[in-house]
Amino acid sequence: MRVSTVSSLSDNVAALAGVDSFITNEAAAVVTSLNRFGKLAWERTAWPFSSVLKQVVPDVRVRSIDVGDGGSSYSSAPTVAVAGAATATSTINSDGEVNGIAVTAGGTGYVSAPAVTFSGGSGSGAVATANIIALIDMGQTMDLVYRITDVDPYGGTNPTDLAYRIEAESGATEYGLAILENRSSTAPVWVHYRTPWPGYASGSAVFPYIFGEYATMGAYGDWLQADGQASKAAAVWQQAEGILQTELDQLERLQRQTAPLLINTYGTTAAQP
Repeated sequence: MRVSTVSSLSDNVAALAGVDSFITNEAAAVVTSLNRFGKLAWERTAWPFSSVLKQVVPDVRVRSIDVGDGGSSYSSAPTVAVAGAATATSTINSDGEVNGIAVTAGGTGYVSAPAVTFSGGSGSGAVATANIIALIDMGQTMDLVYRITDVDPYGGTNPTDLAYRIEAESGATEYGLAILENRSSTAPVWVHYRTPWPGYASGSAVFPYIFGEYATMGAYGDWLQADGQASKAAAVWQQAEGILQTELDQLERLQRQTAPLLINTYGTTAAQP
């Protein structure tokens, strides 16, 4: 990937602004603007340098637990034990039967549905079955999932697109979970995803070259806006958009790097070639 230095882009913004250099606060604001527009461009489409196609082994966790037999004579909710790392709690009804189980932690690393047992509560006979589901933990590396297939989509075998749903994951820096619908296998899948915008400091020398002109014009527009020249800023931002559209046209039309058409059905995502 061709790259530019952030300092050279900042110098270009200064030249557009008609100044030799920016004072400290302005210089910091320009770097912030360069990153803002760089991130906007990064997230516009599946650029080759921001996209990864990788074979991933899904994690399998407990999704839910169904009560098969509520048992009898429970005076308090019995303790639920799930084999492995999953945890759950139970509730009982007025007849002393277990009438529900809530999974409080899905655990990790299951290869089959774990056993569920009950203890305490002064009753007996409750029976339950755990349901497991496969998922891709996006962690801090998968900013966005474009597609998941059962085999390499560029291999010799026709791939099957796997339906998935993105759900939130605990943790302030986690991007979420890609839940594979109706799938509980640890068989590897192929994931096409976008990596997060890395952000570039003032001393960075690896700002994506392809975004350089767009980010420069965008940052200049921000400078004009801050200087009270709102109308001129709007015109410059429009010019910046035209620059980015040219780059998108080269990628998607001239190089024919178009993404699959995604069709949402009943809340899931499946790709059509």
